[in-house]
Amino acid sequence: MIKPKVLLSRCFNEAVRYNGGKVQDERVERLKPFIEPIYVCPEVEIGLGIPRPRIIVIKENEQKKFFQVDTRKDLTKEILDFIQKIQPLLRDIDGILLKSKSPSCGVGSTNLYYKGSIIGKTSGFLAESIKLNFPEIPLEDEGRLKDPEIYYHFLIRIFALADWRAFLKKASPAELISFHSAYKFLLKTCNEELLKHLGRLVARSDLSFDEKLSLYGSLFIKALSKKPTRAKHLNTLYHMAGYFTKKMNPKEKRHLLNLLERYRRNKIELRTLLELFKNLAFRFEENYLLSQKYLQPFPEELDF
Repeated sequence: MIKPKVLLSRCFNEAVRYNGGKVQDERVERLKPFIEPIYVCPEVEIGLGIPRPRIIVIKENEQKKFFQVDTRKDLTKEILDFIQKIQPLLRDIDGILLKSKSPSCGVGSTNLYYKGSIIGKTSGFLAESIKLNFPEIPLEDEGRLKDPEIYYHFLIRIFALADWRAFLKKASPAELISFHSAYKFLLKTCNEELLKHLGRLVARSDLSFDEKLSLYGSLFIKALSKKPTRAKHLNTLYHMAGYFTKKMNPKEKRHLLNLLERYRRNKIELRTLLELFKNLAFRFEENYLLSQKYLQPFPEELDF
């Protein structure tokens, strides 16, 4: 698999936190060997030391400010200038994984203060800018990745975007058909309506190939941005089961349908069924299913 380019908070790799510490997170450490990391620490980049007085996000006159409490410094202009400076870097990456609760990096997990009291949660300045200006880029913080469904969705998106980026280097009409075919069941699970649009787009003859690639890329990224539900997974799994059930004896078929029902009732995990379906695809030589990214959307070492 192609390694996704992922922007990471620098504190996952170096001791650059406000308290001079480094963040150790199990899932981030597992991910590192499978990505091309690009590290950034907005607070260090704007010239703040290590360690440094703590920064918070405050609400003042209906605006948010990047505020250093001990020094009473308003650093909003400095952080916004830095964010503007790195925007070109964000146009060529596949995902972003930032530090939770950080005033610059938290994704909906940063405390928002008003007159010295916490009044709610917000996103850090960098995270908020990314959500506003680059909504198509997968963006999470390590705290949110503790949710298995969010973790799974983040992984499928960053590896799919890396795959698309690699595909563009060798793009041809025939390769586009193959690419779309391999992602059919994954797209079906995320956004079946856009899957249909993408299928019709691939078949269109009234567009230049460059126009088709541009439209396909936008819709592909948009389709995968929708987090798949258990019901959507179940729909895809039942569809795939149709490739096997006529070849099974009654007991095998009953066992498979029972496992699908147990998944519906949240009694078994998705990965159990994906491994079973891969095994069945090998057994019955269903090469089309074996080509599906749905069965292995990211390296098995990162299994959720």
